Amino acid sequence: MPKDLAEFGGVLKVTVIKIQGFDESSGFMDKTDPFVELEMGEEKFKTATKNNAGGNAEYNEEFAFNKQEGEQTLKVRVYDSDTLSNDLLGQRDVDLDDESTGNGSFDVVKDGKVTGQVFIEFAYN
Repeated sequence: MPKDLAEFGGVLKVTVIKIQGFDESSGFMDKTDPFVELEMGEEKFKTATKNNAGGNAEYNEEFAFNKQEGEQTLKVRVYDSDTLSNDLLGQRDVDLDDESTGNGSFDVVKDGKVTGQVFIEFAYN
């Protein structure tokens, strides 16, 4: 990630590669049906739901954000899709102003505990 990404304005492409390390089941005889939600500013995207995938799922889905100068946080949330409501498995705010932020894995947290990882790649133009 370039040092000045928070000041970059333009198209920021974010690819959700995969998730891993989450709980395999969300209840008795019910495997986790995960999806990932990304949010920056007013834009929000979500991956396809991987039915009965458990705690590890491949996505390789790319999303294009119209990033405004000064926006420095990408919110990442992982959910278990359920009929009545989606259950949050974990979340992470990725600081785009941190020069150590780059392609790779990001721990997501729920109730102060790491619940799994999301693998993300960034590209911009």
